Amino acid sequence: MADQTYPSISLGSRGAVTTGTLKVGPAGFVWRRAGEHGQGRVVDVRKEDISGLVWTRLGQPRGCLLGVRRADGPTINFLGFKDKDLDALSALCKDSLKQEIKPQELAIYGRNWGEVELNASSLVYSVDSKVMFELPLPEVSQAQQTKDEVLLEFHVDDTTRDDREDTLVEMAFHVPAVNEAWGGTTDDNGVPIPAAKALVDALLQHTDAGVATSDDSIADFTDVAVIAPRGRFTVEMHGSFLKLSGQTQDFKIRYTSISRLFILPKSSTPHTLVVIGLDPPIRKGQTYYSYLLCQFNNDEEMSLELDMSDEALAQKNEKCGNKLQRTMNGPVHTVFAHTLRGLSAAKITRAKTETYTNHAGNGCAIRCSYKADDGFLYPLDKAFFYVHKPPMCINHSDIESVEFQRQGGGVISSSVRTFDLLIKQRSNNMEYQFRNIQRSEWEPLFAFINARKIKIENLAEARHGPRGPGVGIDLGDDLDAGVRAARAEADDDEEDEDEDFDAGGEDMSASSGGSLDEENAGSDDDASSDAEMVDEEGIDVTAVMGNKKKRKADGEAADGDAAAAAKPPKQKKPKKEKKEKTEKPAAADGEAGEGGEAGGGKKARKPRKKKDPNAPKKALSGFMFFSNSNRERIKTENPGIPFGQVGKLLGEEWKKLSTEDRAPYEAQAAKDKERYAAAMADYKAAGGGAAEGAAGDADEADADDVGDEEAAE
Repeated sequence: MADQTYPSISLGSRGAVTTGTLKVGPAGFVWRRAGEHGQGRVVDVRKEDISGLVWTRLGQPRGCLLGVRRADGPTINFLGFKDKDLDALSALCKDSLKQEIKPQELAIYGRNWGEVELNASSLVYSVDSKVMFELPLPEVSQAQQTKDEVLLEFHVDDTTRDDREDTLVEMAFHVPAVNEAWGGTTDDNGVPIPAAKALVDALLQHTDAGVATSDDSIADFTDVAVIAPRGRFTVEMHGSFLKLSGQTQDFKIRYTSISRLFILPKSSTPHTLVVIGLDPPIRKGQTYYSYLLCQFNNDEEMSLELDMSDEALAQKNEKCGNKLQRTMNGPVHTVFAHTLRGLSAAKITRAKTETYTNHAGNGCAIRCSYKADDGFLYPLDKAFFYVHKPPMCINHSDIESVEFQRQGGGVISSSVRTFDLLIKQRSNNMEYQFRNIQRSEWEPLFAFINARKIKIENLAEARHGPRGPGVGIDLGDDLDAGVRAARAEADDDEEDEDEDFDAGGEDMSASSGGSLDEENAGSDDDASSDAEMVDEEGIDVTAVMGNKKKRKADGEAADGDAAAAAKPPKQKKPKKEKKEKTEKPAAADGEAGEGGEAGGGKKARKPRKKKDPNAPKKALSGFMFFSNSNRERIKTENPGIPFGQVGKLLGEEWKKLSTEDRAPYEAQAAKDKERYAAAMADYKAAGGGAAEGAAGDADEADADDVGDEEAAE
């Protein structure tokens, strides 16, 4: 069966619930959240890792929940399904994943006595065989036992999206000594183990609390220069979290919040950036940071040995893909990135010259600017990464199209030195314009984008390069001397033509002396004028041309004769005025003149009818009932969204609805239409001067509704 995609599916977590898109196929489950500046968390559950699937109805407005149980990890919960999705989803999972979705009832009792069961890395608490809640044990930072109680403390870090979100920080269980499930065990010496102690020992095997305590660091990196947020920090890598200690502020980041690592060498300086992608981001003041930019000197090297036992190292490697080594040597940025990869299991993306080499041949980044800040754009295998204000990652799969733009509004000029690159993103309809890119980068960037099958809006124009058709892609310094000389000569010819044009204009103005009227008269008498002269009533063209030549000859003679200066100035012959046309009398106010216009030709404005407050409100369409029901949800899911964008998103969702999903809204529209027809009949029957225009008034009253319907189309 083909893959199925479910939009607006939330990933259940201990903190804030994030929304994304879930894709289900023969390979497993892939959930992706498209975040700000391209930073999106990805959850990938492979087919071979799935041990079971459960379906729970949560009720409105959260819909249904699909729990994906894993053999070596906690259960992952996807929320936001509808009841009708179960049939198609069950068929796909049965055929492709060989897994059946089992129903799971949710306990909603007020009692707090129940049973505890360990399911892989999840703690399941149930009442009367119905699940009340499920805890992912990797979230537990500390587990301790006091008499008959078990206290669980959860990780608290700085990767919280909003302070208003409630977060679970600790939980306590009372385990009676006579508990049959956990009691009755003894140690090696035959001493009975309390039930609470047995439960704690079982929990510690699935948590990060047994790897290292919060006071023990595995590796330390001192005096690390961090560009965003700016400052110098000491980086301490612990068993389950990362700690940044600065002069004014400290950050605690769990490894599960690290979504991606990037190694980006700089082109202009001997430094390398190690970028840590965070989801959710950390907050400093009122600014959120989805990426940490750590800068290291390329010449600095180090040798690192991890401070952890062999058992703890084996346990961490089992969870993180065997990427962690006890001893590492090399450049600081390489050791830092590889250590962080081994502890967090995050993938590393490295910018390489094999993927993209800039025109100068000294790096893999393009110098450009975004808005008012200068930075570097890195073309990577599967994304574009921009540093540094703000850092952003734009995946190739999320790019709708790109456009090469010549600077200056598309004007073709041989003097253009830079161009712009416009990237349009598919998921959030955002556009990113990277400006002031050197002209020499056009060809390698065009080849890179074209090779990855990314749509280019102006493909034909982009093939010609920044100088337009007939010139070809400019190779800059790669051109041989002959081609450069020919092009420079062509440029010089163009400049000479411009100078000749300006000089001609100056000569014309300088040679014509006297007042502005005389200059205009001289230009009118120019024999080379292309203006056509026609016989006017009472004027002979031949005579005029003869007088014109005579005046020109007299002027030349006057310039050569010194005595002409004493001669009184020649009086200009007054031009014969044209016969005045007989004016028609203007129409009186309110009367229609020629052409049917009143008031002397100006069309009278039709007075607008006043709205009758008693007129019934126009019936709403099915789309408007859908919009009214979902408008607040759109605003909640997209905080800060512009008003016009709300209608656009509603329109896109309306288009995707099937006929079955639209039926309730269309039924409401039909009912409202009947209400409107009956109200209009009563309104007209009651009389009133505005009865004829009531429909028009109602249309004007619902202009906002029509605007939303246009957005849906």
